[in-house]
Amino acid sequence: MIIEYLIVFTLVLALISVKWKRIAYALLSLDSLFFIWFGINQFSLLNYLGVFSIVGGFVWFFSSLFSIFYDHEKWLAPSFITSILGMQIALISSTYLQFLAGYEIMTIPAYFAIGVNRLMKSPAFTFMAFGEFSTVLVLVGFLDAYLQTGSLYFQHVFTYLPLVLVSFGFMIKMGIFPFLVTEWLPIVHGSAPSNLSAILSASMTLIAVYGLTRMAILSPSDIFLGLLLMAIGAFSTLFGSLYSYVNEHVKGLLAFSTVENDGAILASIGLYISYPNHVLSLFALATVTLFVSAHSLAKTGLFLSTGLIQGESISSSNTLKDTFSVVGVVLLTSSMSGLLPTLGGVATWALLESLFMDAFVLHSVLSIIPILVGTIIAMGEGFATAAMIKYVSFTQIFKTSYGKDIRKSAIVLTVGVLVLIAGSLSIFLFPSFISGTNLGVPPGFLLSSRFSSSAFGGIAPFFILFLIPFFSLLLILVFGKPKTRTAEVWNNGREIKDKYTSFAYSNNIRLMLRKLLRTKVLINGVEIAEDIFWIAMLRISRSYIKFSKLIATAYMNSDLRIYMVYMIIAFIVVVLLVVVI
Repeated sequence: MIIEYLIVFTLVLALISVKWKRIAYALLSLDSLFFIWFGINQFSLLNYLGVFSIVGGFVWFFSSLFSIFYDHEKWLAPSFITSILGMQIALISSTYLQFLAGYEIMTIPAYFAIGVNRLMKSPAFTFMAFGEFSTVLVLVGFLDAYLQTGSLYFQHVFTYLPLVLVSFGFMIKMGIFPFLVTEWLPIVHGSAPSNLSAILSASMTLIAVYGLTRMAILSPSDIFLGLLLMAIGAFSTLFGSLYSYVNEHVKGLLAFSTVENDGAILASIGLYISYPNHVLSLFALATVTLFVSAHSLAKTGLFLSTGLIQGESISSSNTLKDTFSVVGVVLLTSSMSGLLPTLGGVATWALLESLFMDAFVLHSVLSIIPILVGTIIAMGEGFATAAMIKYVSFTQIFKTSYGKDIRKSAIVLTVGVLVLIAGSLSIFLFPSFISGTNLGVPPGFLLSSRFSSSAFGGIAPFFILFLIPFFSLLLILVFGKPKTRTAEVWNNGREIKDKYTSFAYSNNIRLMLRKLLRTKVLINGVEIAEDIFWIAMLRISRSYIKFSKLIATAYMNSDLRIYMVYMIIAFIVVVLLVVVI
């Protein structure tokens, strides 16, 4: 009952934020802490869905705190809070209608916030169009589930058709291949504020993953659907990380990184769908929650860090930075790069282990699929690491500061430390996979991957947390401080300048893949690689419009004889259908 009061309280905050937005943001942060408490009580070994509420609460908490010192936009606060209200409703829903209500309440205010006070209106309309397309597919999937069970409550369904329908609906919201545009367009061209970008990228996709995971748990297994989702997830990971690496827009780089992470999450869900009653499925489900936590927390911190950056181009932007922001962004990008002992590192290890175990369990010709998926995802993680190095290097480490904002930097640092601690302690969230003494690790500290009673692999993130600084200090004591080395300048095929730019940093891939990555210059002067899938959609849409106009001109021209032919044909078709049925 308490959680329902929290929902009402969030609604009240959305109303009072029209006049007192900073007070509303402060109270929303407290509201988010209660939601974290709700998720902790909901979480158990048999109910991993509680993690989504915990992670969502942390995202809203940090975003709300940051907004107190950041929000200068008109009407942003009511839209921001109302969108979070929809997410809360979706996470506590027990029926299909409640979830759909939250799903729509989440989307519509975000559309308004993207479109208001913007020079370009098309990003908001595109965001809304794909959002409603997503809702329609989810609605049809829920309708089929209702027809099977006769209940509006989330219950086990008898076929995998509802899961297929909602999967493609949620994939659109997640920006999965080939719908990458739903993620980057509103953030890049719509120039969404940093706090809004954080919930668009971190918690709005979180709700889509939550809905997909919930339906996967309630659906029967289907190995071919699972392999299909794994393959789609792998290509999303590769293309998302590739576009992220070559992108010059501060938020565009992070938006495409979200596509990469969502692809990895989808691959984990596909693995779970293949074996819902297997030990491997439990490990796959744990991997989903790890990836969701790692992505949502790290991406929240990174998008909030863009609030310290003035300008949209990485090369020409100015940064408010201090030690807090630098350390925070280093930790966050380390997690997004899949480096241990951060939460993202543990999640990446768990996903690759799951895929290799899947290949071993299948033990057939189909084994090649998870191996290829794992290879593609590993390539994507390589590009993701390069993209994160680009972001932290050219916005923080090697960027000249033009000032400080300790309050915002402290929030970014806090999120970074949380990601580090959560990764190191992640083994305690999944006690069923903790092993005893093995590989020289004391009992209780080794996280094992397994598809049966015996371990397949293992990792000890808590130990790595202490081993890295230990060996770093040891190297400094033995060899002294690292020496600066001067080398001949190479600018990756670009004109040599006094400073090595972020564009030159990723220009090697642009040169090698110039047929695939078509660079274009936006009206704000930012150079980005074109999304070839979005270009293909636009061309198909324009061809369809031309075809429709041709049909309308030729046959829908108010000619009574043509309409008589229509009616005769329709009558014949109806008669044939009745006879056949």
